[in-house]
Amino acid sequence: MASAASERNRGALRHWVRRLLLWVAAPLLGFAILAITFSDLLPPAAKRWADEAAAQLLIRGVALRAGTGWPGEGIRPRETVRVAMRDGVRLTTDLYLPGSKGPWPVILVRTPYSRGEGKIVSEFFCRYGYAVAVQDTRGRFDSEGEFYPFRAERQDGEDFARWARRQPWCDGKLGGFGQSYLGYTQWAAASGHSMLDSIAPTFIASDIYHGIYKGGAFGLLTYLHWSLSSYGRTGDWNGAKHIRRGYSHFPMSESDDVSLRDIGFYNDWASHPRPDAYWRDMDATGGMENISTPAFLVAGWYDFMLDGQIRDFQLIRQHGSGAARKQSKILIGPWNHGFYNANQENYGIRQRWLEEIPFDYLKDTKDWLDFMLKGVDSGWARRPAVKAYVLGENAWRYAEEWPPNGATNRPYYLHSGGRAQTRNGDGALRAEKPSGPQPEDTFLFDPRQPVPTRGGSHGDTWSVGPADQREIEVRKDVLVYSSGILEDSILAMGQVRVQLHAASSTPDTDFTAKLVDVFPDGRALIVSEGIVRARYRDGFDREALMQPGTVYSLSIDLGPVAVRFLAGHRIRLEISSSNAPRYDVNPNTGREIATERNPVSATQRILHDSDHPSALILPVMNEAPRNRGRIGERE
Repeated sequence: MASAASERNRGALRHWVRRLLLWVAAPLLGFAILAITFSDLLPPAAKRWADEAAAQLLIRGVALRAGTGWPGEGIRPRETVRVAMRDGVRLTTDLYLPGSKGPWPVILVRTPYSRGEGKIVSEFFCRYGYAVAVQDTRGRFDSEGEFYPFRAERQDGEDFARWARRQPWCDGKLGGFGQSYLGYTQWAAASGHSMLDSIAPTFIASDIYHGIYKGGAFGLLTYLHWSLSSYGRTGDWNGAKHIRRGYSHFPMSESDDVSLRDIGFYNDWASHPRPDAYWRDMDATGGMENISTPAFLVAGWYDFMLDGQIRDFQLIRQHGSGAARKQSKILIGPWNHGFYNANQENYGIRQRWLEEIPFDYLKDTKDWLDFMLKGVDSGWARRPAVKAYVLGENAWRYAEEWPPNGATNRPYYLHSGGRAQTRNGDGALRAEKPSGPQPEDTFLFDPRQPVPTRGGSHGDTWSVGPADQREIEVRKDVLVYSSGILEDSILAMGQVRVQLHAASSTPDTDFTAKLVDVFPDGRALIVSEGIVRARYRDGFDREALMQPGTVYSLSIDLGPVAVRFLAGHRIRLEISSSNAPRYDVNPNTGREIATERNPVSATQRILHDSDHPSALILPVMNEAPRNRGRIGERE
């Protein structure tokens, strides 16, 4: 009887909350949206009132939906100051201070995208009792100096943190917040002598080489676009409107010129394909052994910085000092660099109402800052170090390390009768190793007609993510190897790679690979991707061209995954030599890639016999027998 009454009470409470949301919160939020939409038509005083009312309603609506608690603090009028760096350059900074009596813990934000864009987030944290300081980075918007991406952030971040510690509104606790470039500036500030107490870098690696290059190939789609839209003091979001001219242009070093204009830092990036001294000078931390600040890393399965972030997490857990090693954690969601887009719906992932920023991300980040800067422990100290969203399963899992314990690297070998071109060919993935000779698969790679990018992990937030690959899989320069229909599900968590035995008719070339989840209705969704530039097959310090016709063993890193291939699905591997413009296209000549004007075609050979057992290597979790997956034979 007592439990029934308790259940009735809970049901009544849920009914009351739903009515409150429907009849009070929803109309107020509707008013907020209308106020923002039509605020330009109002007189100045009314416009200011409408903007403020709308902002606060949205903040409270998001707080209610995210479960971050009611934001009770008032805030003071925003103040703008100029902060002097060690060389006398002054950087413009907006201050957001709570209405209560200080001092308070301080959140520092440094951005090249205009400090004004940080208003809503700053007011959100300010209403929870944080002082927030948002600064335009050197040479951007209202800050003095010259802009060169990533170059001055360590020194400027250290100076900013030292300045903040001296202010009467700072209680001595400093944290960082923000994504992309704003995350890089957190790493940079944490490496200085001022030492932040906490950082939360989102969608960024501390060593940016590992986000700009992969397998020796340049992330052309992402970084040509960023360069065209972000050069100079304010950048120009229309600067990339002619970017397709640059995507298909040889040499790559002139892609910026034919798209818009010559951009110095883009040329520097394109001409340094190896992790040399140029990139070491822009490593935000100079090595994780220099970090004693605990970090809460936030990553996305379809973000181009994922590989570098996983590397950061592993290094800080191994080499960070003291609290950094013990307390750092990572959240890996189903997101891209802009969090959400329509492609995620292919996996049944949809934004909830008001979820421009994922609620899981917002709540976890606030809990992290509360724990690190205020000492409020809502279970954070006991939370495992890794929280990862599993695609296909569409649920969160926890682990103490990445990759998680309990995974076995399981090879699935390539098989065919020599006709693996397109998804209609005879390419197969099997658990059995080839036992004798098999015909090799061949295709022609024409750099002027590369395989186009469809989804995956890049910087175009409209097309990124788990896109359908069927249009790509009908090309004759794409080899397709599929498993049979899975009798049981397979959970893969960890690093994926392909061991490929290949030969080319040219002295240098690329080989690409995609891991694909094939649904019963035929949809073929990309899970992860990778590339290897053959000249770097033995490492960046041992660059060597190929002997045409000679067979080489190549390892292609497809990055980390957490995906459940469901029963009734197939696992698929695509092999080709281009994925453009996700990666720059190899001209195949063996000469300097960034300056090569005359690409040549290459005949590519993929071997998969008993002497050359090419394979997809999946990190398969060891599950209970009823959940253990078997890979079926191709029908």
